[in-house]
Amino acid sequence: MPAADATPFTEAMSATPASDRPVGVTSFPIERPRLKVRRNLRSRRSSTATTTSVSLPYFIAGAENRLATYLAGQRETLVDFANPLLLTGPSGVGKSTLALHLAATEAIKSPVDGQAAVVHYLTAVDFARQYAEAVGADDLPPLQTEIDQVAVLVIDDLHLMSEKTAAQEELTHRIDHRCEQGKLTILTSRRLPSDVRGLRPRLVSRTISGLNVAVAPPVGQTRRVLLSELAMLHEAVLPGDMIDVLNEGLPANLTPRDLEACIKQITLWCRMNDQPACLEAVQFALDSVHKESDLSIAAITRSVARYYRLKSADLRSSSRQQRIGRARSLAMTLARQLTSHSLHSIGEAFGGRDHSTVLHAIRKTEALLENDADLRHAVAAVSEKL
Repeated sequence: MPAADATPFTEAMSATPASDRPVGVTSFPIERPRLKVRRNLRSRRSSTATTTSVSLPYFIAGAENRLATYLAGQRETLVDFANPLLLTGPSGVGKSTLALHLAATEAIKSPVDGQAAVVHYLTAVDFARQYAEAVGADDLPPLQTEIDQVAVLVIDDLHLMSEKTAAQEELTHRIDHRCEQGKLTILTSRRLPSDVRGLRPRLVSRTISGLNVAVAPPVGQTRRVLLSELAMLHEAVLPGDMIDVLNEGLPANLTPRDLEACIKQITLWCRMNDQPACLEAVQFALDSVHKESDLSIAAITRSVARYYRLKSADLRSSSRQQRIGRARSLAMTLARQLTSHSLHSIGEAFGGRDHSTVLHAIRKTEALLENDADLRHAVAAVSEKL
């Protein structure tokens, strides 16, 4: 597993010839680390750490992600100037992908018995869960040792830890200890920890004391190149003029994940109509994107809250009142059915809840719909309003 460098696109991987690439748009192949996963979580989380924002095996970046590209090309260890390393940005921009890539390259620089060191990956929610289990079993030292000794630690989605006060304190101690030992910790968060309500001041102070790198959605020529690469990946033959129409017609601030979903809409149209890609297919994708924008999670939340005579803020709160919980679960279910938002995005919209919580709420609501006439009436009424 060779170390990545920050040179422009790798010819063998990129579909765009070097002579056709805009100046300033570069890429690097995404490295994958050797991961340490706890046995009791293996069946539940084995695929979490290998999830990427898009299917491309390389990370495309322009001036908007200049610092991320610089870090990816560093040959010196990140511990010397970026410990802890915090990656921030909206869901879908590739924070987790970049965190694991940087962890992999760092592990290569610190081999053990001729092999790259093992990387320990955890979501913040999983860390909190493991901490609670260890405290409950009066067996905390093994977890602390495990976290302290691993060469590189990646903690994903720190913002989802806002309600876990005790686990936050423990994570602060572990990061402190790792910094003292010269071991790299990489964290990701949708927002700066100082902007996340519920994160403890000590954890906020510790996580922003190293290096913060904002990972931004692609813009300008970077986005155009990314669309071209994704089209080639999904075997959608789109000439340059169609790529331009697509790029110019899409809303601003779309993430790589959003752009891939758009390309998939084009391939869907081609399969449905048994035709090659054309401007009609491009328009179909644009209409799908704008239709989704019109029906937002916020609009669904407002409609459900109005039906139950609640406030939208109630559905986003941590309240466990039965009436609020019922309305919240219904709103999550409708958001899943009526939009293409991921479970993670829906959880974020409802107070930063974990995707597993959202999935549980949706399954419970769908089961209740079979025999609950009042709930079916609520679905019909809200859907009609929307």
